[in-house]
Formats: sequence, structure tokens, C-alpha cells
Amino acid sequence: MNATLHDGPQDASSEATETRPILSLAMLLAGSLLVGFSMGSWLAPLAAWIGPVLIIRYARDHRVGRGWLLVFAACTLSFAIGFAAIWAAQWPLLYVVVLPVLYGLVWSLPYLADRLMSPRLPGFSATLVYPLATAGLEFVNGSVNPVGAWGATGFTQYGQLPLMQLASVTGMIGITFLMGWFASVANWAWENRARSAELRRGLAVFGLVLAAVFVFGAVRLNLAAPGDTVRVAGITADPTRAMAEPMRQAPDAAAMRVVIQDHWDVYFEATAREAKAGAQLVLWPEISGVMFEPDEASFIGQAQEVAREQAIYLAVPFWIWNEETMVPVQNKLLVFDPAGSIVLEHAKYGGAIVENTELGDGVLRTVTTPFGVLSGVICWDADYPAVIQQAGRNGTGLLLVPASDWAEIDPLHTQMAVFRAVENGHSLVRQAEGNVSIAVDPYGQALAQTDFFDATDRTVVAQVPTAHVDTLYSSFGRWLGWVCVVGFLLLIGYVVARALMARRA
Repeated sequence: MNATLHDGPQDASSEATETRPILSLAMLLAGSLLVGFSMGSWLAPLAAWIGPVLIIRYARDHRVGRGWLLVFAACTLSFAIGFAAIWAAQWPLLYVVVLPVLYGLVWSLPYLADRLMSPRLPGFSATLVYPLATAGLEFVNGSVNPVGAWGATGFTQYGQLPLMQLASVTGMIGITFLMGWFASVANWAWENRARSAELRRGLAVFGLVLAAVFVFGAVRLNLAAPGDTVRVAGITADPTRAMAEPMRQAPDAAAMRVVIQDHWDVYFEATAREAKAGAQLVLWPEISGVMFEPDEASFIGQAQEVAREQAIYLAVPFWIWNEETMVPVQNKLLVFDPAGSIVLEHAKYGGAIVENTELGDGVLRTVTTPFGVLSGVICWDADYPAVIQQAGRNGTGLLLVPASDWAEIDPLHTQMAVFRAVENGHSLVRQAEGNVSIAVDPYGQALAQTDFFDATDRTVVAQVPTAHVDTLYSSFGRWLGWVCVVGFLLLIGYVVARALMARRA
């Protein structure tokens, strides 16, 4: 009895594959490549569904020890393919030494759990091990990881609008669970292909759930009610990175201030131009309001004057440097109303592990405007779903996300932010230097966009809906993540209890 419980069908499978090791390893490699080329620097939504199917098949066809070690290596390779260029561009030592192995280990654990537990569960219930493990682990990782939701499976499905609507109910974890369940069901169907009646029932259950998700998404998109809009202009007028060389060549602080003032003037002129064209709200990208600490009051005065003269809301990110140490000390967003008053202030909290600026408190402030409730965060802040969930609960209708990125995360980082809009039911305008700038509605539908590296005019202008859309996700929290964690623990308890009972028998 114990031999059957612990080895079961896997022994037969692994013995069968011993005669075809090349094919088996090719399957694992193909799965690793499909997963790697579906995320990070790449976008291949279908590959993200198929890759785990092949990796699970390999893991189940081999004994735990060697099988899991090679799955671990495959997951490490997947991370390297997807994220090598992204992280190595900024932190090569961190990438080379830590991240591939760390993420490879984390990503391999659900495969190990599936290999150990699925043969010990009866019938179709065995298909729940992998999706519960992968979604639960992703939920925990996203809650404690200092870099936020980077590497989450759901990001591979950007652009699949009906599927993306699931995030409004479950958060992105729902997409992760569904994709993981597909991989597990595909393997279960292969293993039970001779049991036609049981196979039909299992496939019918999964098929109905999958169909319901896509029908819900399609209906939600088609029933989206048009509402009031505001004309928003995002401007990237004078890239801050272009100031680096003139700043280095400046002989003293006074000469540096001339360079900075010229930079401000370009932005203020572009702001006035867009206001005259009808923009009611103008947003600058992150770090565009660069200055030394003593010059903050002067800059605020100029911004207030422009906001008053043009009668607009002006959202300006401040990047404040210490003049003596020449290091940044503050990264914050200020929003001025048409009277020139500061009505919203937000300090950046994301990216604390790599930035030296003052750490924000992670509390989203709002301001009620004639066109709705407005809030704002900065760049990396949007990578923390638990924090941005405040926007779903405080009635935010429009979230501003000024950003500054680099070529290797274009367009991924912008695409990641779009999922926050779907989850929490608000429009989003992400104006970026070094990435795609985009305006989307609460359903993730792009209203306007432009790529920093491909465009000569980097201005984004759109009529953006401002009404908040209630979502189950924002109302009930990250409920599915907890369900997956608790459900997986219950499965472990069931398997352990069954093993103890069998041992006593």
C-alpha cells in the first residue's frame, strides 16, 4: 500500500521515459523557452499557456529528485530569457548573482508540489494542486517582494481584453489561477485519455469556467457605459536624461541652474500650448521637475502662475537634489488647481531598495475636481496591487502615473500599470520618459499612446473618462489570493492525513 501511495503512476511514467531522454528533455526545454519568451521583454500570450503544460509533463514523468532539479534549471532559464535585459541594464551584479536563481527557485516550487501531491488526490481534484500552488505563491510573493508584482503571470496576457476583465473580480491572481489550471487539466486529460466518461466530465467543468470568464469579459466590455470625460495632455517635452551632459559641463552651480531653468521653460511652454488647445489637466513625466533644494519655492511659484494663467490642473513630479552631495533626496508629485493652490502631494514609495529619496507612506491622497476624483502615484508605485487598491476604495476616477523608465522595460512597465486600472475601476494616464505613455479607461482600453523611443512628438492627448467604476476586487479585497493559500494548505493537510491513515493501516 505504501509503495502505491508514494510512487503510483509516476514510476511507470518515469520508466517509460527512460528510453526517450532526448524527447523528454526537449519537452522541458520547449516549455522553458515558451514561458521565457512570453514575459518580461517579450509578449506572447499563447506561449504562456502552453509552456507550463510541457514542464508539468516533464516533472510528472520523472522521479522527484532529478526531475525537480532540472525543472528548477528550466525556470531559471525562463527568468533569464524574460528579464535578463531588463535587470542587467541597471543592476548587472544583482541580476547575475541573485535574481535568476531566486526566481527560478520560487517558480519551480509549484511544479514540485504538483509532482508530489497530484497522484495522491482522487480524480479531477488532482488538477487543483498546481493552480492553487502557483497562484497562492504568486500572491504571497507579490505581497512581500520589495520589487512588487514584477514577474506575475497575468502580465503575459496584456492586450487580451476579455480575459483582462477577470482582474476586476479576482485581481491578477485570477488570471494566474486560470492559466495554471489549464496546464494541470491538460496533463490530467492526457493521463486519463482512456477514461472517456471521466475525461468528458472534467473537461466540461474546466470548459464551462473558461467560457464563463471570456463571456463575462466580453459582456463587461460591451456594457461599458460612456460617461463624462476630461481632456488630458501628457507631455514629455524635454527629456531629463538629455540634461546630463550640459550639467556635467557646467562650471558651477549657477551654470547648472541656467540649464535647469531652460528645461523648465520648455515644459511650461508646452503646458501653455496644450492648455490653449483645450487640455483641462496637464501631466509631466517623473523627474521632469528637476531642481536643487533651495530652488523648490521658485519652481512652485512658476508652476502656480502657469496653472492660474491657463486655468488648468497641472500635475508636476518634483525631483529634488542636494546641491552639496549631488544626490536626489525627494521624488514627489504635486498637483496644482486652476487657482494655483497645491491640492495633492504624493511622495514616491516604490523602489525603496534602489533609490535614495525620501520614502513615501504608501497612502493615496485624492482631490475632488469638477470632473471627478483625482489621485496620483509615481512610476514604480503602481507595481504594488495592495497599495493601488486604495484607488478602488476611495472612489478615484482618474489615476495619474508619471514615470521614468529605460529602453529595456519599454513597453512592459506601462503595460503592468494598465492592470491596476482594470482591477480598481479607474482611468489611468501614465506619462513616461523612456517608455510608452498611455491613457486608458477603467477597462484597460487604450485611448491614446505614444512610445518615447519611436515618436518625435511625445505628447499624449485624450478625452479620459472620469467616473469611478465599482469592481468586486476593490470591494472585497484580494480574496482569491487568500482562497488559494488556504486551499493549498488544506490539500497538504488532506494528503498528509491520508498518508498517515494508510501507514497505520
